[in-house]
Parts: sequence; C-alpha cells; structure tokens
Amino acid sequence: MHARKQVQQILIAGKMLRWCNVARCPQLDPTCSPGRARKNYWHLFHRYPETAAKLGLHEFSCFELVVPDSSRPSVRVTRD
Repeated sequence: MHARKQVQQILIAGKMLRWCNVARCPQLDPTCSPGRARKNYWHLFHRYPETAAKLGLHEFSCFELVVPDSSRPSVRVTRD
C-alpha cells in the first residue's frame, strides 16, 4: 500500500474492522461469505498485529457474537 504511515494505519484499521464485522454478521455484506470475511480478517491480523492490538482485536474476534449490554434494563412486554 502506497500511502503515508498515518493514512495507511487508518485504512488498515478500517478494513480490519469491516471484515471482522462482516464475519460476525453476514447481513452486512451479502455478497461475501463469512468464511471469506474471516480469511480476509486473519490475513490482515497476521500482517499487521500492532494495528489489531491498538484496536483491541485478537485472532478469534471474528467469531465473537455481538451481545447487547447487560447493564441496560430489558423491556418486557406482558399481556394482561
């Protein structure tokens, strides 16, 4: 990639987050399979580990499910 170091880090971080999110939720990009998204994420992860560490990502981040925050009270609908 031919870009300044600062711009390069921003672009790589954006790509890494995008592929991680597509692997977690395939509806974000229906043209790409989750397996292909994981492969792209792992390639970027192993090529740029310092960027992944700055983002707080690890090798298996693309498998984690997005869980809602448990500190928020859940709304329950009851029928009388």
